[in-house]
Amino acid sequence: MKKLLLTLAAVATLTAQAQQFEVVSNQQLSVGATDVFHPQFTPDGNSLLVSSASYDGLGVIDIASQSYTKLTDMRGAGWMPAISEDGKTVVVHCQNDQAQGTSLYSIDLNTLERKIVANNLDHTNQVSFVNGTLCYGVYQRTNDIITGGQVMTKAVMAPISAIEMPNNVFVTEEDLKIVVYNNGRRIELDPLKGQFSTWDPQYCWTSLSPDKTKILFHCANNAYICDLNGGNVVNLGEMNCPQWRGNTHVIGHNEDHDGYYLTKGEIFIIGADGKNLQQLTASSDIKTFPCVSADGSKIAYHTEDGKLFLMTIKEK
Repeated sequence: MKKLLLTLAAVATLTAQAQQFEVVSNQQLSVGATDVFHPQFTPDGNSLLVSSASYDGLGVIDIASQSYTKLTDMRGAGWMPAISEDGKTVVVHCQNDQAQGTSLYSIDLNTLERKIVANNLDHTNQVSFVNGTLCYGVYQRTNDIITGGQVMTKAVMAPISAIEMPNNVFVTEEDLKIVVYNNGRRIELDPLKGQFSTWDPQYCWTSLSPDKTKILFHCANNAYICDLNGGNVVNLGEMNCPQWRGNTHVIGHNEDHDGYYLTKGEIFIIGADGKNLQQLTASSDIKTFPCVSADGSKIAYHTEDGKLFLMTIKEK
């Protein structure tokens, strides 16, 4: 009995340690659009970009008024759009099946004016703003072998050249491998090399920490963190669609399925050291694709049937 009581006390202590965050509120947003998916905060945290379940089209929701404004119908526009630091411009992908390429367009969030940024690229993945300059990775294939890769830069909002950027680091994926462009040098990383006996690791959901010292990525149902050289790997456990919350925490969702359909989905947060996993949601709805505001106080996510929720959290 004494051992049992000690064990229960230890479990209670671990549980208490894991509850680092308090969920202050969690409410559904009633927006004009019927179904909205894949939310992404604007830098000020006052609006959310949303798309369709298949990432086609893009709209913006004002959180205070819960009003919806349609931005574009472009196919693929909802796949990882990039928002400028001042929140005035968004750059989106536009898939062209006929030309078998992808173009990039900028959209002014105030005037809704649209401009071509790059036309009919062969392959490009991540797109991001750094000090007003848009960065995107471009690479070409020859006989299914990558023959070259480079980072293209374009001043969309401000005339700042890439060479003036402090700590010029850009992270992307090329053929499901992590690629870091660091001050003009291209480095391909394989942080989990040799850990899977039957296949080579395939990486996705790659992102750079706000302080540009660590890389968050997803592989084989788990989320991981490594340094810019692919070392010091931290396994965060099973977590899908991971995103940084500052430099110290990661949010994502866990899911269960029966082999055909999702049967459960909940939102979780965990320390970047792989400790203190905490579940933030608990209901019958299947919740996926969380995103976090720049100040870390709000998390938005959607349910499987396209309902949009906004959660407010605070650190204890």
